Amino acid sequence: MTRPEIIIVEDDPLVGEISRDILTGAGYAVQLVPESREAVAAVKAGMPRLVITDIMMPGVTGLDICKALKADQHLKDIPVMVMSAKSFETEKRRAAMFGAAYFLDKPFSEKSLLSTVKDILGAPGGK
Repeated sequence: MTRPEIIIVEDDPLVGEISRDILTGAGYAVQLVPESREAVAAVKAGMPRLVITDIMMPGVTGLDICKALKADQHLKDIPVMVMSAKSFETEKRRAAMFGAAYFLDKPFSEKSLLSTVKDILGAPGGK
């Protein structure tokens, strides 16, 4: 696999696969990481341009992942977008406190996912 532009950390197979398929179909190189405990290692290995993570996952939460990435000197500049059905303002503030730059409410539309990612990264393959 080529270096991923985007790593998606999502324990729900349906949501993960749909997200990956939407972004891959739009031209982005995407890696899906279904096990949250493997997320930080996958990011270190792939050095993507964006990490998208669910918040509520067994083992390691998306906020834990965000905190770990922002604490790592080599990974701290990678933007993190969290996706969650817990779209209360308090959750959005908590995500921002942990270093998430973007928040996408679940359920999300294909259009909202693509437009948010394009706002962050620009056109697929672009720098």
